Amino acid sequence: MPEIIAESIDRLTCVEMRSPGIDRGIIAPLYQAAREAQGGEPLSLRAARLLQSRVGTGNTVAIITGAGAPPYLPYGETDGPPGAVALARAVGRGLGASVRLLTEPQYLPGVRASVAAAGLPMLDEARAGARPGGVVLETYPVGDEEGRRAAEDVMDRSTPAVVIAVEKLGPNAKGVIHSLRGVDGTVHTGKAHHLIDAAKRRGVPTIGYGDGGNELGCGMIYETVRRVLQHGAECQCPCRGGMATVVATDVLVVANTSNWGAYGTAACLAVLLRNPGLLPSPDEERRVIEQCALHGAGDGMTGLPIPWVDGTSTEVQQAVLTMLHMIVANGLKELNRPF
Repeated sequence: MPEIIAESIDRLTCVEMRSPGIDRGIIAPLYQAAREAQGGEPLSLRAARLLQSRVGTGNTVAIITGAGAPPYLPYGETDGPPGAVALARAVGRGLGASVRLLTEPQYLPGVRASVAAAGLPMLDEARAGARPGGVVLETYPVGDEEGRRAAEDVMDRSTPAVVIAVEKLGPNAKGVIHSLRGVDGTVHTGKAHHLIDAAKRRGVPTIGYGDGGNELGCGMIYETVRRVLQHGAECQCPCRGGMATVVATDVLVVANTSNWGAYGTAACLAVLLRNPGLLPSPDEERRVIEQCALHGAGDGMTGLPIPWVDGTSTEVQQAVLTMLHMIVANGLKELNRPF
């Protein structure tokens, strides 16, 4: 039964809504490549099952998010923080875990506002882990060596059961981090791939969420990204190495926006735990997106600090949550139809 519900969840979260001037027709082939690479299981369900099997009361989950660079997105995107917050909500309320939520200093205002708008308890370092569902916010540096040290420090201090990257950009084969359009953003981006690498060395499972092939995790489908994306194999910066990242995660979830992929995982976790309350409500979604934008985060398609996500309106985000709630509720309902 979860597989049937998850098929609908994945179909919904992969409905592509992109404007001319940006890569279109990419979500279906990226999703298919990711699904084939992971044994054919619906991607949202695969991520939810990993979380259910590895996370429990008293555990910590590390989630890193934040993308964007000046001059268009100096304070980050609205894609990423809301999805990270939705996952924090689900693992906190559903599995009893606490969350360490990491992002670069320039993205912190939007991430903090998203956490507050979702009604999640924010704790300081001294109280980390003291309250199930609590969130500790932490900055992650942009420097390479600093990022390497920070990754080890996070793993040492929080010993996460799972490490998750939501709309977090990773380097290509030449170590350069690009936007979807192949623009070099390395100097502005935290080297979060060091956190993924540190987790792998310690046997900690990793999950990545992406919608364009330059996000951490998409190294699993590297050749597909290079083939399908306009700048996948050849970027617009001097490295000429393409924007496709080489960094893979244990589980990769592809969706129209990374946020939607995260919501899909929360929906599948709600199915597995028979608890629809693990999903954000549509009203909560509006608050989160609006607060994220009010604190500087922008729409990833226009670069404007408005409550849209990758060219889709606030109302669309609410509609996706509304439909996910219906899919979950009907999927869990026992109906005796006598006609």
